[in-house]
Amino acid sequence: ADQEGMLSPEDEIKRVLRFQNNYYKVLKVDPRTCTAAQIKKAYYKIARVIHPDKCRDPRATEAMGVVTSAHSTLSNTTLRTAYDMYASQVEVDAQGADSFSEWESKGGAQMAHLPPWLVKGLANPILGPIIQFFMVIFLLLLLVGLCALFLVYFVIHMVFWVLCCCGCGGHCWPRYGEGARIHAKRQERFMRMLRDYEAEAAMAQAKGEPPPDPNLFFANWNIAHPEEPDDIPTAASANQYGSVS
Repeated sequence: ADQEGMLSPEDEIKRVLRFQNNYYKVLKVDPRTCTAAQIKKAYYKIARVIHPDKCRDPRATEAMGVVTSAHSTLSNTTLRTAYDMYASQVEVDAQGADSFSEWESKGGAQMAHLPPWLVKGLANPILGPIIQFFMVIFLLLLLVGLCALFLVYFVIHMVFWVLCCCGCGGHCWPRYGEGARIHAKRQERFMRMLRDYEAEAAMAQAKGEPPPDPNLFFANWNIAHPEEPDDIPTAASANQYGSVS
C-alpha cells in the first residue's frame, strides 16, 4: 500500500471490479454518513491510482468506468436514493447480481419517486416485504373495484340501450350532451309537423273535404321545412303548411 492507504494499481483495480456493484465499497465511503464532498474526494483519490493514463493494466479502463459511475450516481441526490433502494433489494456483493443499470432497466428506478418515508420503509429488511405485500393487496383491490364499476356501468348502459332500441327505435337516445340537444330540437320539429297536420285536417273537415294523406303531407312538410345544420327551421318556412296549394 502507498502512503495514502491505497493498494497497488493492480490490486486496486481488482478490488474495484470485485465490488463493482457496491458503489460505496468502490469509493471506500460509509453509506450512512458520507457527504458529496467525501464522495468527490474518494473519487479523485482512486482515479489518481487507476486512471488509464497512469496505469497500464488492461483492466484500468473498465475499473475507471466503474469508479466514474459510482461517483456520478452517489453525487446526485435522486440517483443516490434510487441506488440505495437498489442496494436494499439486490445482494450487491454477490457474483452475478444485477447491476444498478440492469435494475433500473427493469423498472426499479421508479421506486425512487415514492415518498421518502415509504422508500425508507421498503428499504427496511423487516418492514419492506410487509409493506410490499399490502401494496400488492391494495392494488389488486383497486383493480377489482375499477373492473366492478366498469361492468356495472357497461351492463346498465347496454340494458338502457337495448330497451331504447326495442321501445322507440333509438329516437330517445342519447339523453345527454350534444345528442340530447339535437334530440330535443328534432322532437320539437316533429311536434310542429303534427300540429300543422292537425290544423290542415281541421281546415279540410270544416270545408267538408277529406283530410290530407298523412304520408304525402309529411313528405311535403319536410320539403317546405328543410332541417338546418343546428336543427333550427328557417324563418321563411316557419308558418307554412306542408300541403301543396
